[in-house]
Amino acid sequence: MRETYGSILPGMDLTNLPGKIIVIEGTDGVGRSTQIALLKPWLEQQGRAVVDTGITRSELAGRGIKQAKEGHTLGRITLTLFYATDFADRLEREIVPALRAGFVVLTDRYIYSLMARALVRELEPDWVRNLYSFALKPDAVFYLRIGVEELIPRVVFSTGFDYWESGRDLHPSVDMYESFRKYQIQLLAQFDPLSDEYSFEIIDATHDVQSIFGELKEKITQVLEGRPKSLFSVIRPETAIAAAHSPARAKPRRAARSGP
Repeated sequence: MRETYGSILPGMDLTNLPGKIIVIEGTDGVGRSTQIALLKPWLEQQGRAVVDTGITRSELAGRGIKQAKEGHTLGRITLTLFYATDFADRLEREIVPALRAGFVVLTDRYIYSLMARALVRELEPDWVRNLYSFALKPDAVFYLRIGVEELIPRVVFSTGFDYWESGRDLHPSVDMYESFRKYQIQLLAQFDPLSDEYSFEIIDATHDVQSIFGELKEKITQVLEGRPKSLFSVIRPETAIAAAHSPARAKPRRAARSGP
């Protein structure tokens, strides 16, 4: 039976789900979509059935989120609940049926980006974790990690700065460039502890596209073949040093059941 992070959506049967969930995580502009566009045909060429999904793609809430974000008036709780609804709908209608059919579910971001965005907006951490506790635990999470100074040129020369992705709701008094920079620093500061808490596999996103693709192919092959995770886990030096000089890591707090 598939495990969740605490709760199960009403009426959802999590038995007999032989497929795999592969998550590509990372901040905006880091290259997630590029890698998924490469990974999907590669997996299909191996004879695997693949479903790719991502945030704001649900039939129930996806269009509503995009329309609501055309304005600049969404509150932080409303935005977070909108995203949670989108994820719940895709989980029930898309992800679980694909897993039951034995598909590989390749997802462009998962609950972790949504949690990071909510935490940056200072929503109560236990409430945020409880909100997304119905999410299935994926088989692997690959976090494309990059620094802000390397990220900015990619965004400037590709999609440009967007109101929400630049955190303008948090930094309205500064220009778009500085707002983006501050917001991405805040997001990365949330991703690092999430990476430890949820055991991300870290990929250096400063490398070129083909190098990253090659590393992902190798690690995803290991996941699909059922090899132990320890064979490809990489511990960051700073994490190992901190662990060697500190008491055992405290267990994550149990999620609260009340809203903010």
